[in-house]
Amino acid sequence: MRTTKIVGTLIVGSFSLSVVWFSHAQQSTPSNASKGVAGLFASAKEDDLLEPDQAFKLKVSVKGPTTVLAELTPAAGYYMYKDRIRFTVKDSSGVKIKAVKLPTGEVKTDQFFGKTETYKKPIQAEITVDRVGQAKNFTLVAAYQGCHEKLGVCYPPIDKTVQLALP
Repeated sequence: MRTTKIVGTLIVGSFSLSVVWFSHAQQSTPSNASKGVAGLFASAKEDDLLEPDQAFKLKVSVKGPTTVLAELTPAAGYYMYKDRIRFTVKDSSGVKIKAVKLPTGEVKTDQFFGKTETYKKPIQAEITVDRVGQAKNFTLVAAYQGCHEKLGVCYPPIDKTVQLALP
């Protein structure tokens, strides 16, 4: 009987410690964790990560019958890799990319990619397209990647699609 009482006390004591540990763990959970992944990017402080669409903005416009401009803007404290910027055409019959002109970037020795060109300021990519006949409508796919300078955190590659109509 004495053994049963000791075992019962140990089980109840263990359960009590588990409940105390669980409630302590719940109380120490950061408030951002309840917001999910978005909580990781919630702050506007320079040392905190931004949502990908805020860290790297894309604006696309048609300049002429064979020219499209894509403006890529990294947020303050961020940079983009020049060699990770790509443009392709999809959903098109008669429009294809002929050439893409990017400005010279700032050379950086990157821990992952070695010596590479990067952009810390807004840049314009000039995209020249070939058209067959009167082809007008197409989807431009822009792919790019960048990092937060101070934290050293790199975002996964980003793909954006934009519906365009040539004049």
